[in-house]
Amino acid sequence: MKNTHMPTVRVLNIIEIISSSDDGINLTQLSLKTGINKGTIHPILKTLVEHNYINFDKSNNLYYLGISCSTLSRSFFEKTFWIKMINQEMQRIVNSCNEVCQMGILDRGEVLYIDKIQSDQAVQLVSNIGTRLPATLSALGKAMLCDLTDEQIEELYPNGFISLTPNSVSDIKKLREQFNQIIKKGYALDNREINEETICYAVSLRQRGKIIAAISVSIPYFRANEEKVKQVIDILIDAKQRIQNALDNLQDIKLTSSNS
Repeated sequence: MKNTHMPTVRVLNIIEIISSSDDGINLTQLSLKTGINKGTIHPILKTLVEHNYINFDKSNNLYYLGISCSTLSRSFFEKTFWIKMINQEMQRIVNSCNEVCQMGILDRGEVLYIDKIQSDQAVQLVSNIGTRLPATLSALGKAMLCDLTDEQIEELYPNGFISLTPNSVSDIKKLREQFNQIIKKGYALDNREINEETICYAVSLRQRGKIIAAISVSIPYFRANEEKVKQVIDILIDAKQRIQNALDNLQDIKLTSSNS
């Protein structure tokens, strides 16, 4: 990447890895996951701890996200009107179908999950804001990738596609077939491609024709009967229209980076 400042990249990588570790992470694990040796990573961790961006639990030698990250995150959501507006629509979706609703953006070849409304079902999807997943496998990701050409897709995935289950898409031809269905039907499907116990439906969110994000509803496979699936699809498509009408009245939002 041009003009990339690698010391800054290292710091960001460390924070991202810690944020994705629900139970904390120790120095050895962090070094292995980031590819940064312990001698280099330790002073970075010490500085982040001093400024409260991460916490260090001496009793078990684990690092966690700190209050400064939480403050930044809260400030971002409070000041970003369009995210608050979409969050309200997501709450309506959950109230209607009682299944978890998530929002994601496209960050190169990955979906970054930036918001989530949980349902009150006893069995439901376990996921976190800040999670990243290959966009080719998730309904959110496919809803946002479908405008890209095969050449652009191959640039995002020079080493091919990752498979997580036997249902995962394996090549560009099959992915293009799914894209054609998304364009035809107006929604994307993850049919147990990430988790064999879960299916997911998603719609892209456009501002003046440009995809900026997507929202989804995930359903445990055993609950995904015909009536439930139709309800979820109808709710998503209705919400998409309301959200896009509101987005078109706002200034341009620059958040996705699918072509970066």
